[in-house]
Amino acid sequence: MTAAPGRLWPVVLAVQVGVFLAALEATVVGTATPTLIVALGGARLYPWVFAAYMLASTVAMPVFGGLSDRLGRKGPYLFAVTVFGAGAMVAGSARSMPVLIVGRLLQGMGAGGILSLSLIIFGDLFAGPRRARMQGLITGVWGVASLVGPVLGGVIVDRWSWRWVFFLNVPLGAVVAALTAWAFRETAPSGGARRLDLAGAATFVVGATALLLAVLVPGGAGPGEGLRRAVAGLVGVLAFAAFVRIEASAPDPLLPLSLFRERICAVGAIVSFFSAAAMFGALVHVPILVQWGQGTDATTAGLTLVTMSTSWSMGGLLAGQMMHRTGFAPLSVGGMALMTAGYLGLALRPGASWRLLLWIGGVTGLGMGVVSITLVVAVQTLVGVERRGMATAGLLFFRNVGATLGVAVMGAVLTARLGVGLADLGTGSGALPPGLAARLATEMGRVWWVGVGAAAAALVATFSLPGRLPAGTPAPRHVEGFEELIG
Repeated sequence: MTAAPGRLWPVVLAVQVGVFLAALEATVVGTATPTLIVALGGARLYPWVFAAYMLASTVAMPVFGGLSDRLGRKGPYLFAVTVFGAGAMVAGSARSMPVLIVGRLLQGMGAGGILSLSLIIFGDLFAGPRRARMQGLITGVWGVASLVGPVLGGVIVDRWSWRWVFFLNVPLGAVVAALTAWAFRETAPSGGARRLDLAGAATFVVGATALLLAVLVPGGAGPGEGLRRAVAGLVGVLAFAAFVRIEASAPDPLLPLSLFRERICAVGAIVSFFSAAAMFGALVHVPILVQWGQGTDATTAGLTLVTMSTSWSMGGLLAGQMMHRTGFAPLSVGGMALMTAGYLGLALRPGASWRLLLWIGGVTGLGMGVVSITLVVAVQTLVGVERRGMATAGLLFFRNVGATLGVAVMGAVLTARLGVGLADLGTGSGALPPGLAARLATEMGRVWWVGVGAAAAALVATFSLPGRLPAGTPAPRHVEGFEELIG
């Protein structure tokens, strides 16, 4: 792929705006969640607003990468942008929670294609040190999106309507598509295309969806719900068993199982899974506590998340500077200890003031930033260069799955403990009656203990990481996949 003469920077702009939109939609919805619950009902389904996006994105990434090897980059990229925009229209027009979830599913499919193809396109357009610098721009876009997203979501909800959290993507997506169609030029791809692991993708989606249904089916409402939970759980287990068998024999698997014969990949997957479950659970549920439990508006809730996102980025930068002096294990243990301490603060002080939440969120985000960059550098340093891309993708895979299940489990705990629809508890913009606010804070405390367990599991796993970089390893200047792992 090339850019038409004089049109390189429009291509760069199109790719970066696309990445920004996809990254923004992973964070901007958090502060809109309480308002969405009130506007659309279906309170027990709210974890799916996040889960559908992450699941679809996880599966779409390798699928779009394989399609681009067969069809070229331009067509699949334009299709991904179109699907993302269509999902935004569906979500913004939704009159019920199930329709919103369908829109988020489409958005996630498009976002997965945008994110994976953006990295591939920059790899095609640039070479050598310039490629590293341009790929590094994506890291900056992720950082900006993580900072802007929560506040932007809050401002849009408070000043306009939650629907514009989604509709805003449509005109910007049209700009991306127009620049792409105008500036991209490519020749037909030549040979060497990877086979699409559609069977693996299908069984993964079925298994993950079934397990999420098992978690999110309301409990205690009668034998019918219990039976549905059991059936969903059984389907999930069987589907994942089939997924493992398919991946073991697929020529180009969605998740190469051979990677996990190496300790760094196996331990890294465990840490990525549990740390993401804890972190993304906080990103989704802190706004509910701040808005409904403390009577603030969506903008204030967004500022709380900005503290977590800022410290996340700072933790990554700090780890990059310290890694050669401390090694992998000490940094990872320290980062997960910070995350666990932050979650303990949430669990022990569920009624904490907004200012105290800022400090707790900062500690939690700092720990996540340290662990994220340390894991990816450890994997990319210790596996062979021919497996580096697959190993990095494996970390991202488990991070997304962990984030999805973490949000689902915490959401199920909250809705089960409250015993009433969340929409009955508030309007998303004002304080609850004192009794209900206290009850929400108490039950949110139980949610935070789930996060403590996830963070502690990741902390225990970090003790199995290798200690130091091999002698003579140069300091990392750019980390492939870091832009994905900090998002």
